[in-house]
Amino acid sequence: MADRAQFMLKLEHVYGFRRRAVQWLAALLFTAVLSGCALAPSTPAATGSIAPVSLPAGEGWWYARFHIARTDEDDTQWHIGTLLGGEVVAPLFEQHAGDILIWRIHRRAPRDEHGHVFSLVFYSSAAGAQRIYSAIDANPVLARLLRDGLVSKVHFDDVDRIIRPGVADTSDRNWPAVVQHTWPAMAMGASRMWLDSVSLLAAEQADDVDLEQRYRQVNREVSKLWAEQGQHAVLHHLSAIYAYEPILIRY
Repeated sequence: MADRAQFMLKLEHVYGFRRRAVQWLAALLFTAVLSGCALAPSTPAATGSIAPVSLPAGEGWWYARFHIARTDEDDTQWHIGTLLGGEVVAPLFEQHAGDILIWRIHRRAPRDEHGHVFSLVFYSSAAGAQRIYSAIDANPVLARLLRDGLVSKVHFDDVDRIIRPGVADTSDRNWPAVVQHTWPAMAMGASRMWLDSVSLLAAEQADDVDLEQRYRQVNREVSKLWAEQGQHAVLHHLSAIYAYEPILIRY
């Protein structure tokens, strides 16, 4: 409890408001779906093998990584990540929101040894992480995706140790310290905006549409919204927050 209180004080100092305010205000911020970033280290835990262990105290960052199948000839199946967001990640917030202090979505799909991976990255206690992993493990849609070969494997972190306890521990080490500590709030708001868009658009689809086809359409509509509205709804308003100061673009 002391560690949690200390963390919350740190969060208040860095962000200037408490947990629920962070979650609410951050949802107004920029969406940055990443497609080419390197993966942080993770110890795999096979789906179906979540077992009780002696859990450490404190909180830290945890990853749930969904490896999306792709052959050399296949185009990247971005809609499967969108499906995972709408059918596997979104339901977690109905029962496990209290376990998640900060979170974000990460997406990458280079043709390398890691391949196409959709990730949920969240800050929680070890017990909270275990509950979330168990809920993911029991999700029937994920079971179907694994059975059909659309998702090749799922990796969870070991919950018997906390290896990323700091707020900045999943931020880019090349960034200044202040950016490393404050970026998670921006990424959470971006992810909330994306996930809520997915959920709202999925709810508009006809009930008799095949699940994969539903999320192909949702993915197209989200992409269209980003293409048409991102410049003003996101980039313009981010620029306003920073007083319209110029930004250095590196090529």
